[in-house]
Amino acid sequence: MNCVPELGWRQPSKNMEYSESAEKALEMRKKAQSTRRKFLKTAGIAALATSTGGCAKSLQKNQGPGKRIMVAKFFDETNTFIPESHTLDMVKENAVYGNDMLNVKAMVHGIPGTSLDGFLDLAEMFDVELVGSISVKGDFRLMTEEVFDYVTGHILNTLDQYEVDGIYVSMHGAGVTAGHDDLEGDTLEIIRNKVGPDVPIVFTLDLHSTLTEKMARNADAVSIYRTYPHIDAYDVGYEVGAILMGTLLGNLKPVIALKHIPLLIGPPLNVVTADMPIKQVYDRARVMQRTIPGVLTCCPAQGFMQQDVPTAGAGVMVTVDGDRELAQKLADELGELMFSFRKDYWIDLPGAAETIRLAKQSEKPVAISDGGDNIGGGGAGDGTHLLREILKQNVDSAFVQIYDPESALKAYDAGKGATITLDVGGKSNPVYGPPVTITGEVTRVSKEGDDWHKAARIDVKELTILLNTKRIGPNDQTNVRGMGIYPENYQMTVCKGSFAFRPQYPESVYHYIMSATPGYVSADLSSFEWKRIKRPIYPLDDI
Repeated sequence: MNCVPELGWRQPSKNMEYSESAEKALEMRKKAQSTRRKFLKTAGIAALATSTGGCAKSLQKNQGPGKRIMVAKFFDETNTFIPESHTLDMVKENAVYGNDMLNVKAMVHGIPGTSLDGFLDLAEMFDVELVGSISVKGDFRLMTEEVFDYVTGHILNTLDQYEVDGIYVSMHGAGVTAGHDDLEGDTLEIIRNKVGPDVPIVFTLDLHSTLTEKMARNADAVSIYRTYPHIDAYDVGYEVGAILMGTLLGNLKPVIALKHIPLLIGPPLNVVTADMPIKQVYDRARVMQRTIPGVLTCCPAQGFMQQDVPTAGAGVMVTVDGDRELAQKLADELGELMFSFRKDYWIDLPGAAETIRLAKQSEKPVAISDGGDNIGGGGAGDGTHLLREILKQNVDSAFVQIYDPESALKAYDAGKGATITLDVGGKSNPVYGPPVTITGEVTRVSKEGDDWHKAARIDVKELTILLNTKRIGPNDQTNVRGMGIYPENYQMTVCKGSFAFRPQYPESVYHYIMSATPGYVSADLSSFEWKRIKRPIYPLDDI
């Protein structure tokens, strides 16, 4: 992990060299994803056998069980330290119902293809009828109890209307509502009680999921992202779909085993799956899955550490064909291996002032992780700690994106060419710092219509600030480049994320610095008041 930059900053040229490099890297990733999908959809049973260790090798291409499968999505990663709630009205604004949810395409960390997409592409190869129920996604805030009742009620209504042979649920893991600490486990339990023990239920999770016994007890198979940043969301949906098809055909009887780990980890710590030492955990899981007969999935999960619930922590789930004892043995081994590195995940990160001092010394553009204001973990998006230091330390050039509807609308209404003074950011909560006063020129406002929200670009000498009326994370640069902003041409860019933005900010172009800023997603766990988490747990306790 490249946390400390090289010395000797050289001002990048404005000839778009860096821009072209970044665009080329992104295009290569998209092309690889597209090529893989085409292969999976056309290779038939060969691809299916590869995905599941040969579990369906006896099938013929494009033949299947002729079954009906219900598909649903209940997706949230809840930061219980955020004081606001996610209400039913908010859910209804973005919910997708029935078979319409089977036609929604999306991206994960800037990479096309969700787990649902992967599952649907796998299902296309078989003679199955898919029945969509409901698709709901939260926004990191604690969901009200109305939300849980509404979503699960809709799923039950679908099951009342259709007799199904199998079920797939796309989930995040780490979902919490006002009355349900284990959103996923409770949802799966409700579904299991409805359909009985003989209907196979499979589900997918994000790597930052809290794993529970209730999940393992009420489902037959699971696949969890193995990469962070997440570039394999599509693959896990495809994988669990293959297991479901093999189960419906009578070739498999999958079982799940769980190992809970008393460990809190997460971004911006040393947890990138390609970096040591956690890479050893994922390498071992991969070897288990590829070489041990009967093993279908081996899935470590890092948990979500800004969550005060009894089940919080990291974990491992292993799905095996029929052998629960083997599944438990492998889950225990992986869990013990992950826990053994607990002190290596926790690294010292620079505060805001030191972060900017380090970034000023880099020879390459620097992508700075605003760790406490990570929008992808529930951050408000309006933290000003790094912006204040950029101004204080007279940085040569920098780009900062801020969620501030009030200031964004003032600048938008003032229009291009206006000189304006604004107090920007720091309005959501005192932890994100007071607003910063700036005076600059409005050099661009967003276009109207399409998917664009109102936004304004303000240039303060060599500092560019993009003010948004929506929370926009750094995992996609569409809105940034649409405003004529090319981060690679700046000395430093503040990214309100942890690691997920890296596919958009490739290492060939940027250095990375992880900054220990305050906020709802802070890695300083002592800044939170813990009341319900099960103790002892590392690092709250020295175990």
